[in-house]
Amino acid sequence: MRLPWLIRFDAAYHGLFKCNLRRLADYPNLSRHVAAMLDVPGVRETVSIDHIKRGYYSIRALNPTGIVPAGPALDATWRMSQA
Repeated sequence: MRLPWLIRFDAAYHGLFKCNLRRLADYPNLSRHVAAMLDVPGVRETVSIDHIKRGYYSIRALNPTGIVPAGPALDATWRMSQA
């Protein structure tokens, strides 16, 4: 399933792994796809962006400073499924 990778992309991969040419949010179709998957009953409750960021940004080999970014704000991006 591609949902875990898509959920983690803007929150962790974009900044930490320097995949930062574009964010998932910059692709409307992918953003709508993620929003639709999150609208499946019971799925949204299993996603914790803070947990994902803390987990990835705590890897000292990748993030020696241990700084966890405050953003991105993803909720607005994922509310697009009604569109």
